[in-house]
Amino acid sequence: MHELAVAERLVARAREAADDAGADRVTGLTVAVGEATHLAPTQLRFCLEAVTDDLLADATVSFERVRARGTCDCGWRGELDRLPETVAAAPERRCPACDGTVTVTAGRECRLERITVPDDGSPNDTD
Repeated sequence: MHELAVAERLVARAREAADDAGADRVTGLTVAVGEATHLAPTQLRFCLEAVTDDLLADATVSFERVRARGTCDCGWRGELDRLPETVAAAPERRCPACDGTVTVTAGRECRLERITVPDDGSPNDTD
């Protein structure tokens, strides 16, 4: 379950942001999760709860889904409607216009979009 490793990294990043802001806790996290990551937000939430401590004890966690997008050498650009599942290797995305190989340009991210700390009540955007 790679969601556990991702959750541990998200908590570590939230801790860094809280330390930078001089806060002893985080009240909110917004996590951007790309469709091409195949991360399940429900499992990720469960793992965040499992690895959290006092820092995130009362934090509201929300997820923003990032649509998978791609480009092809033929000039096609757009959203990827279908992302094949595979266990053995990375799935190959095919172009709907020419059936060529698509390069994924969005939807593989998993990042903290926003971390909110109680000190001043304003969100701290992170990259």
